[in-house]
Amino acid sequence: MQRLARTPIEPNQQNALAFLAHFAEIKQLLAKHLPPSTLKVFAEPVVKTDVVEWYSSLEGQPVKLTEKQQDEKLLSAIQNKLTSIQNLVSELKQQNAISAEKAALIQQLLTSATHNTKEIYVVNGEPVIVGWGLGKVVEPPPPVIPPVATVPFWRKHLWCLLLLPLLLLLLGFLLWWFLLKAKPEATPPVKEPVKQEVVKQPEPEKVPEPVKIPEPVKELEPVKEIEPEKTVEKEKPVPVEEVKVPQPEPKKEEKVVEPPKKPAPICTKSITPEKRPQMVMVFDNSASMLLSLSETKASIDAFNERWDTVGITQAELDYMRREPRRLTVAKSSASTIIDKIDKNIDIGLVSLTYCPSTSHGFYSPGKRAALKQKIRSMYPDTTSDNAGTALYDGLQKAASMVDGKNRDAFILLISDGEDSCNKDQSVCSLAKQLAKSKPKLKINVVDIGNTKAANCAASATGGKVFTAQSKQQVSNMINRAIQPMIEKEECK
Repeated sequence: MQRLARTPIEPNQQNALAFLAHFAEIKQLLAKHLPPSTLKVFAEPVVKTDVVEWYSSLEGQPVKLTEKQQDEKLLSAIQNKLTSIQNLVSELKQQNAISAEKAALIQQLLTSATHNTKEIYVVNGEPVIVGWGLGKVVEPPPPVIPPVATVPFWRKHLWCLLLLPLLLLLLGFLLWWFLLKAKPEATPPVKEPVKQEVVKQPEPEKVPEPVKIPEPVKELEPVKEIEPEKTVEKEKPVPVEEVKVPQPEPKKEEKVVEPPKKPAPICTKSITPEKRPQMVMVFDNSASMLLSLSETKASIDAFNERWDTVGITQAELDYMRREPRRLTVAKSSASTIIDKIDKNIDIGLVSLTYCPSTSHGFYSPGKRAALKQKIRSMYPDTTSDNAGTALYDGLQKAASMVDGKNRDAFILLISDGEDSCNKDQSVCSLAKQLAKSKPKLKINVVDIGNTKAANCAASATGGKVFTAQSKQQVSNMINRAIQPMIEKEECK
């Protein structure tokens, strides 16, 4: 938390100070439904004896903006965050999920963002309102009504002047119709044509066809009876005497002498590379890891934009966080591969839950069960202002835990997003520095969701990138990423 400004307290601001005391309660209620980035638009007030100090959890150099420097894009970003809070209050009222007292406090918070005492700071590209709640609402100036210009008489009755020629033309046409037009001549009646009767000629009589005399039917010759064939007695077969074939004598089996067996190769376990390296696992435990692996990058981007602008319902949030979650699959796969790593290697752990990251130190081979339990118990903090993906800080801490110069070192990064804690520092620049100062350090990246946020860390240090967009891919890619740490047998 860093202090942005200090505001003197005036005697008539006692009611405002009482309202500021409810900010923590309001913030806790809104944090259950809105992302932390929305609530960071309000600086946190701390009331002292004669001043109010304003703090923000954002990291970076704060810059106070004048009215001329407040562009439309910045004001639009503030308005979108306020609108999302307003929409949430309306939805909670419809569901009877909020009391009238708390709804009034949130509404007062939204109104205080327009007070004449407010000031806008920009920290790491994000707007922060300071001085809210201590003044009065700035009312817009009344609209200026332009004076009504007097219209000349001829312009008011211009339509009458335009209709006058048409009226004169109509009168002239009527005079011509009734006085000057000639009467039409009478037409003689048309005689109807006389119909002529058509005399029908008699049809010619039909001539009867000659009667054909039938020919006499010839008598059929009598059919001769077929004599039955004489049966010929078959000759009885002569019995054939069986000829006994002498059976060959069985051959004696020859004993096959097997060649002497070669001695089995002697196999011993060794690790690749020859010297056992140091290893640190950097595990992303941020809120984005709660999203489902079934969602695409496009649907997640649209969901986050809708959350930041107009807000979302609890049903939408539950749907986007359905199983299989990124976190569930990553924890299960990470716990499985720990047993495959060489039994003589200590494993370090750095978690990306807060800004900055947290180092949990090294776990000896005898404490592998405790390491797996630690990973399985991880869950993002969705209410803290300090929650985020400290990618830069996490890699920096992991690199400081290993040698990497005289001894091989290996970092396994399991993450799904960009650095949300410090956007001013580049992960790619850090990886290039580590490649020079620690040439024996390699970083393997398991990129969940194909965000490509830390892929440059692998390419700069000679490591590999394993992209995973499904439950099976996450498990397979984590197994491939730790191959250098697995015991192998060499047979001689």
